[in-house]
Amino acid sequence: MKKTTSAWLPKLLLILAVLPIHATEAAYYPDFRKPFDFSLLLTNNNLDLQTGANEYGVSLDRISIEIFTLIESQFQLGFISGSSNLSVNNDPVSAGRSLNGYHAGLAMHSALGRNPQIGLRANYIYQETKTANQAVTLNWHEWAAGISGKITLARQLELSAGWAYHNVDARRRATGNINQTQNLKLASGAQKRLEIAWLDHSDGRVSLAIQRGSYRQVAFRFSRKFR
Repeated sequence: MKKTTSAWLPKLLLILAVLPIHATEAAYYPDFRKPFDFSLLLTNNNLDLQTGANEYGVSLDRISIEIFTLIESQFQLGFISGSSNLSVNNDPVSAGRSLNGYHAGLAMHSALGRNPQIGLRANYIYQETKTANQAVTLNWHEWAAGISGKITLARQLELSAGWAYHNVDARRRATGNINQTQNLKLASGAQKRLEIAWLDHSDGRVSLAIQRGSYRQVAFRFSRKFR
């Protein structure tokens, strides 16, 4: 039953995230119609990838640029791209070496209410990394969906909590002394997520988010809304 739930719940959240939530734009953006958000995102991620009975811990650092635009009432579509650096634990093939590369993808945000607010998010990211001599490459397709509740205090402090679900399909290739191709998957499960953010009066936002579970994350975000 647990496996069945973890299989359909991310898909349900993805469907909910892409449904436009009907509310007047004027209620939330009284002085501009099509704003867009620009963010610099710094994350440290630790995830557990599995193949058969073997489990590999992956440490992944990302520097990302995110740009979102308002498509419909409280529905945003965005683009994510940036650089990545990762290492794989308990892996004799990569032998602890750093793999450098990039990631890119699309994301969707949707929200219901103002304060408090329920938020829905879904994204897809393609990740590719390799060693300097390209002897080892690790790339994957990553899907994620999440739901959260948020409150704003004194118009400047945001507190939110929620859950996120990740699915990662990875492939590792090695050439040279060891020739090997391996398919890896994320040990699926729900991740708990907490976030605190500070809003300034010029449409800026600084936040810290912590996520626990099989896909652990610490994220710093610096964002600004442009009119």
